[in-house]
Amino acid sequence: MQSHRKKVSFLAVLVFLIALFAPMLSGTPTAQAAQANDLSDAAQVVGQTVQASAYPAWDSGKNYLGGDIVSYNGSEYKAKWWTQGDVPGESEVWELISPSDGSYPAWSSSNAYVGGDIVTYNGQLYKAKWWTLGEIPGVAAVWDLLAGNPDPNPDPDPDPDPNDPPVSGDFKVVGYYPSWEPGKVGTIQYNNLTHINYAFAIPTSDGSLLPLENPDTARQIIQTAHKNGVKVLLAVGGWEYNGTPLENTFMAATNTPQKIEKFGNAIIAMAREYGFDGVDMDWEHPRNDGTSKQQYESFMLYLSAELKKQNMLLTSAVLSGVTPEGVVYWDSAAHTDAVINAVDWINVMAYDGGDGDRHSSYNFAALCGKYWKETRGMPAHKVVLGVPFYGRPSWASYAAILQANPNAYNTDISMINGMEAHYNGIPTIQRKTQYALEELGGIMIWELTQDTTDSSKSLLQAIGNTVRAHE
Repeated sequence: MQSHRKKVSFLAVLVFLIALFAPMLSGTPTAQAAQANDLSDAAQVVGQTVQASAYPAWDSGKNYLGGDIVSYNGSEYKAKWWTQGDVPGESEVWELISPSDGSYPAWSSSNAYVGGDIVTYNGQLYKAKWWTLGEIPGVAAVWDLLAGNPDPNPDPDPDPDPNDPPVSGDFKVVGYYPSWEPGKVGTIQYNNLTHINYAFAIPTSDGSLLPLENPDTARQIIQTAHKNGVKVLLAVGGWEYNGTPLENTFMAATNTPQKIEKFGNAIIAMAREYGFDGVDMDWEHPRNDGTSKQQYESFMLYLSAELKKQNMLLTSAVLSGVTPEGVVYWDSAAHTDAVINAVDWINVMAYDGGDGDRHSSYNFAALCGKYWKETRGMPAHKVVLGVPFYGRPSWASYAAILQANPNAYNTDISMINGMEAHYNGIPTIQRKTQYALEELGGIMIWELTQDTTDSSKSLLQAIGNTVRAHE
């Protein structure tokens, strides 16, 4: 017993000294990070250099938003929606991600995994089909073998089903693809889309852009989309970046004519560099007071004029326009008539009207479409109706909701993690698509990776089927 304690103490001290002094002994980062959860883990890391994560350690008392990344027990996790106190590796809100060098963490019997998580085990890559804890890759059916291929989707350019032709005509089906989901490129249903918005290029206050996240993913999407007759736009902005709203950044980047020109040119340069077909502006959102409205208008008019010279598209994500009760939002007027005339179309965010049934009902969607088409007088073909592929107040993706309730596709309310999620099931998605086909110019989706890969329950497949039936 005494000799065992000495061995334990020696290992613990040795691991601590390695972690403390290794960065000073090595001029470059090591390829593998390790953290001792127990004595067997400690023994495994003896003789290896330990690298700290580039991301902050998870803090049980901190609030995290969707997209935030933390390190925990030697692995890195990304939040899918708002969370506080939910433990990474144990809660579905956290998605296990690969380190920036493209490797994947080793499977651990003590870690919980959710559908889509990828691990290494015995030199092979495995992808979880659904939630699992303690089930061994290569043995349990929950794990799909990826044949050691670092690309979790080895066929990113599938041929469309000949019985399911691409959607055609003037009706637009616009899907946002989040740059932070590089592992889900192979799930894109190109035959059910006309346009993809790659989200997001992030602005800076001086009128520049941060480097595009996962640029190889963007290139791959553009290449495959073009093969399938689908156009890809660079979406700029979004609500926030690393927990900080971007509204003030947009204001600072457009507060002089010189900065407007610099900012616009930076966006066009990035779009041209990667081969995007245009730009989708996601300034969320210009205000109807102060200088915000005028700065937004001046910026959009400059961008429109320059993009038109190069035969590129300009679209804009806009407010719903009204509340779920039909009351007009004051700031909707910040999207001026001049801006409306300058863009090729607007993507109406007809969701997030609130939690519960206020989130994105059919009636709310119809009121949004009516505001932009009738109250604002927009041509029908320039109004694209947004639909959500997630629920509120849970913020869970449609795919996660289906995991909790396999029959969720046929309704708009399901329980997930003890919370009632309100979302759009297939009947509502079909009804909204039919409304847009008859009254507006298209359907927009936020966002594509939140859909299920089960085509029989897929919301995007339901949209495509409805559009093809109307042609």
